[in-house]
Amino acid sequence: MNIAIIGGTHGNEPTGIEVVKFLGNENPQFKNSYKTFFANPEAHKLGKRYVDSDLNRAFGKTGQSKGYESTRSSELEKEIVGNFDFVLDLHTTTSNMGPTVILTHLDEASVRAACWLKENNPELVIIISSRAGGDCPYTTSMASSGLTVEIGPVANNVVKAELVLLTHKLVTELLDFNFQKTWEMKNIECFHTQGIMSYPEGEWMVHPEVDGHDFLQVREGDPLFINMKGELITHKGDPMYPLFINEAAYQENNTAFEYALKTNLQAVLDRA
Repeated sequence: MNIAIIGGTHGNEPTGIEVVKFLGNENPQFKNSYKTFFANPEAHKLGKRYVDSDLNRAFGKTGQSKGYESTRSSELEKEIVGNFDFVLDLHTTTSNMGPTVILTHLDEASVRAACWLKENNPELVIIISSRAGGDCPYTTSMASSGLTVEIGPVANNVVKAELVLLTHKLVTELLDFNFQKTWEMKNIECFHTQGIMSYPEGEWMVHPEVDGHDFLQVREGDPLFINMKGELITHKGDPMYPLFINEAAYQENNTAFEYALKTNLQAVLDRA
């Protein structure tokens, strides 16, 4: 398997940049071949998520970009598309999600890679994007297989040694994976994203019982938002599991969090 390892898709997430810099210089021998890519150097120089548009929304048939990111996405596509079997994109989040991997593909190689990392890191959470199995605008769409690593919490533009070392561990474990191992998918827990929850109109904050508690079930009647008067907005509907809670980058879109269903890999694959 030939793997493209991408760091710095968002310029204010230096963890992946540190890892790709190190791997680019180290050149160890792994079962799989690889090449590292520093995706968005200009945004990193500015300490910003992006210069003109989100680079992680610039790929595939539904991708949109402008300015610098339009140029950079074209450059990356020329280097990666058709030359690599697998894309591993390294991210961090300000949300309290711990180590996670996000599946945007549902092919065997991608799913097995997620299972392998979960087996080696029991605390890791597998997230399946609501777009998985279809066209999506993320960097992973540049190959037929891929994973996004998303680890937090860490503030933007901060290098946190614990997360850099853990990200490096995940990357090297994948580089040494033979992609032939199989699992009983019904035994592998995952969270399948369903949508986003926007902030209500007015001066509302994510409730303390939700904020910082990614992947904790919220049931009907549980508080979601609170204001300075102590007034509450509670959840109505089926149980859900919030994630990316209060992610700093999502504030520009008025997104309080994403939400998911808790399920298993086999159930998702059966519905795909």
